[in-house]
Parts: sequence; structure tokens; C-alpha cells
Amino acid sequence: MTDRGFWLRVGWRNLGRHRRRSIITAMALAWGFAAVVLFNGILEGMGSDFVRSGTDLMVGQIRIQNPDYEPERELWDVVGGDVGVPLAELLDRVRSDAAVVGAAPRLYGAGIIASDSTSRGGLLMGIRPEEERRVTYFLDGIVEGAAPEAGAHQVLLGQELARQLRTGIGEEVVLVAPAADGSMGNELFTVSGIVRTGIPEVDAAQVILQLDDLQFLVALGPDDVHEVAMAVRNPWDAPEVAERLSVGLSGLGTNIEVEPWTRFRPELVEFANLIGGMNWVILLVIFLMAAFGVANTMLMGTFERRREFAVVKALGMKPHRIMAMVVGEAVVLGLLAVAAGAVIALPLVLWLVHFPLDLTPLAGEQMFLDGLFRFVLRVEHSWGNPIRAAVGLILTATLAAIYPALRAIQVPAAEALAGR
Repeated sequence: MTDRGFWLRVGWRNLGRHRRRSIITAMALAWGFAAVVLFNGILEGMGSDFVRSGTDLMVGQIRIQNPDYEPERELWDVVGGDVGVPLAELLDRVRSDAAVVGAAPRLYGAGIIASDSTSRGGLLMGIRPEEERRVTYFLDGIVEGAAPEAGAHQVLLGQELARQLRTGIGEEVVLVAPAADGSMGNELFTVSGIVRTGIPEVDAAQVILQLDDLQFLVALGPDDVHEVAMAVRNPWDAPEVAERLSVGLSGLGTNIEVEPWTRFRPELVEFANLIGGMNWVILLVIFLMAAFGVANTMLMGTFERRREFAVVKALGMKPHRIMAMVVGEAVVLGLLAVAAGAVIALPLVLWLVHFPLDLTPLAGEQMFLDGLFRFVLRVEHSWGNPIRAAVGLILTATLAAIYPALRAIQVPAAEALAGR
């Protein structure tokens, strides 16, 4: 047996001398480890949900735009600029990336929408509904009717906008919007449905059309879009995917900019960093408490075994080997705590991974950073947090044992053997 294995075996034997105290300390450390794993997983899940709520609802996780489009959002600043790009080829290249779940072309505009009784300003958005559903989920909020169909001259209205216009499904509205050629486009549309996103500003102004209908209304070509929004399998991979796509699309021409959500939604990045900071705070607080518990147990054991340490010192055992005896006991205690903590945490983590608790009926939906957040208690699957917690607990136990180990080698052999 190696020297290291010998001292671990000695540590295991010494823990058995005072089983009740060892079990109490190990269980306290185990519950601390389980709490760190569970709370960190819940915080990771909450952070991931906040990121998804801020990107999945409407904006997407990666976007392709003309670099001149933001912030003025001029109608003629389409992807590719005056030269333009073949939209079908652009979408094919984007969707060929294995990390991309979906890509949806979009066109934006502004105009006036009028019903039989009144008129309001509206934000126009041209989409292909079947492609949009693979990227965002705002179309899931349709409360009446359906999304506009191709070739039917239909519009989908925000819930509050429909209320203000005093219109409903099947009724006709007129859209008037400035066109790219300087004229004023105007067309008659039928209301196909009413949507609620949960964002008041959107619900009070949003008018959603088929992409080709809006292109015709504002006098743009079939390949002219302001944006291609994308969803990726893992939102945190968006910067890497965006860089890869940027290289792959460079051959299509200039005036193409690929941006991940970490650039156009920096507030979400700050919140994610805050979540990461909270994880480390929880780790630090719980393991500081664990350090005091281990140190107390080791100090008590050292005091009770003064005669034992005096005997081995008198027999010629070197100080570093006495320290290894005490530290080995702490390492075994830490390993036992990690094993017991894993047994406690594993079923709770698996439960919240596969069967998250939806607290939305109690707390309601809340707006957060232009997203609609649902209070769902779930754990984000990750091996990083449990491994960090396990390593941290064992290191904490080891470091906490150093002071008791130093006290052990300072025991006066003559006085201890004499019972003083």
C-alpha cells in the first residue's frame, strides 16, 4: 500500500473512534454539499430561463443585419445593402450549421393601421410564420384566430391594438406605410388573429404580416429583409456560432453583420454574471461553515489523543507524518461527506431537471428585460457545479485540518505521557 493510502486508512480508523461525532460532522458537511449543488443548479436554471425569456420570445439568439440598420432602422438598410444577397442561399448556409435550430427572415416597418372606427400607429413586422416558430414563440400567444396565411392578405394584431381599433377576426383594416421608393404604400388586409405577447408596448402596436405582403407594401424586393433571426441549441454557444457563421457568409458580399445575443442584449450578460457571482458566494459561505465544523472536530480529536501523539513522537515519528495522520482523517471525512451529499442531492436534482415545478400560477408571469419570465423551479444540468463543490469541500476539510495538525505536532511528549 502506498504511503498516501496508508494515511487514508489510518484516517478511516480514527474516525471510527468517535462514530457519533464523526457521523454528525459528516452529515452536516453532506447537507452543506447537497445545498450547494441544489441551489447552484437552481440559480443556473433561473439564469438560463432569464436568458431564454429575453431571447426566445421575439429577438432570437443570433441575428444577421446590415451593420447600418441599427440604431436608425432605416427602411432601405436591408441585409446586403443595395447589392443585396440571395435570401434562399443565405438561409441555406445558416441552417447547414449543426448548432442552428432555426432561422427566420424578417422585415420591419412603421405605418398607420385604420379600422372602420379609428386608426392607430403600428409597428409592422413581416415574417414567415412556419419558420418563425422554429426561432421564437411569440406566435404561441395567439389568443384568437391564427397567424396570417400566405397569399391571403391577412394581418395578426396585438391584443391591445385590436381593442383600441375596436376590430376583430374577419374584419378589414387598411395599412398605410412609407415605402422605400418614396411613395406611400396602402393596402386592405383582413384580421386573421389576435396575439398577446405579455409585453404592453408590443401588444399595443404590433402588426404582423406575411413577409412578401410587407415587402410589396413598402416596395422592397423578395430578397430584401432587415434581419435573419436564429435560435441555437445552447444559448451560451451563440458567440462561437455567430463567429463561425460570419466567416461562412463572407462570400455572399458586404453589409452582412452576424451578432450573438451577448452583443445586442448586454443586460442579459450582466445578469448572467450576477448569477455566477451568487453561485460563488453560496459556495464560499457554506464551505466557511464547513471549515469551522471540521476544525472543531479535528481539534477535539487532537486534544483527546494527546497521549497517542506523545507516544508516536517519543518513538521517533517525524512531525510531517503526524500531520499526515490528522489531515488524512479530515480528507476521509470530506470524502464521506461528498458521497453522502451526492446521495441526498441526486434525487432532488434529477427530479427538478426532469419535472420542474411551475410556480407561475402562484407568482404570475413577469416582464424582465423585454422578456416574459415564468417562475419555473428547475435545475440546469451541469457537471461543473457538483465537481467544483466536491473539490471545494475536500479542500476545505483538508485546509481546516492543518491547524489541528500543527497543534498535534506541538504536543510536549513528556508532559502528555505524564498526564499533565
